[in-house]
Amino acid sequence: MALALALPVSLVTIAILVTAVLLATLACALDTLWLTDRAPSWKIMLASWSALLILGWLVGGPFTSYYKTHYLRAFFIASTSMEPTLAKGDFVLTNNSAYRTDGPRRGDIIVFKYPLDERREFVKRVVGLPGDRLEIRSNRLIVNGNPLEEAYVKPSVASTFQGGPLTSCGYAHGCDPTVVPADSYFVLGDNREHSQDSRYWGFVRRDKIVGRAFAIYWSWDPELERPRVDRVGKDL
Repeated sequence: MALALALPVSLVTIAILVTAVLLATLACALDTLWLTDRAPSWKIMLASWSALLILGWLVGGPFTSYYKTHYLRAFFIASTSMEPTLAKGDFVLTNNSAYRTDGPRRGDIIVFKYPLDERREFVKRVVGLPGDRLEIRSNRLIVNGNPLEEAYVKPSVASTFQGGPLTSCGYAHGCDPTVVPADSYFVLGDNREHSQDSRYWGFVRRDKIVGRAFAIYWSWDPELERPRVDRVGKDL
């Protein structure tokens, strides 16, 4: 809007406004096309998000806020709970329209409102879906009677998760066979020894999920104080 007001009322101004409307229409049309598509092509997503971003730049704050809420948003990783998949200092992109028709799949990395304080947002991996029966013994996750293969778990505890006697627990949730409620999910951090997750505070309701993390767009090592270029562009 600021750009439009800075220009004289002329054919240029009208052309800009008409273009903005056309871009918005294109965005809505493309958005409708993928309503039933679980994994839309990157071309459709790029075209739609670009149109929405340009319109947000022209119109200003309200539209930009809507765009971040419903489509694409950046999220900063402030802890080590998702190592090695996500490192402290990573900046990730979330697709906030990913779950409008279908819920998360097992293995998805999601951003959600922390159940004990919804002013905060956490990022964890979905391991239990609605209706799943799960339990944890000796740090080993068993889903529907079968140990879950988890290659993404931090190596320091991977051996414990993949084997050993099923003897102990010690968490508030999952020690006994537990059925995941409808429209809820059981989430864990990949760094199991240093993660506050569903083992401690329970399930994540679907309506509290912000979006699915799908890529690292920047990474900064807080200890060495330099970029981690090798992590930039990594798919999740």
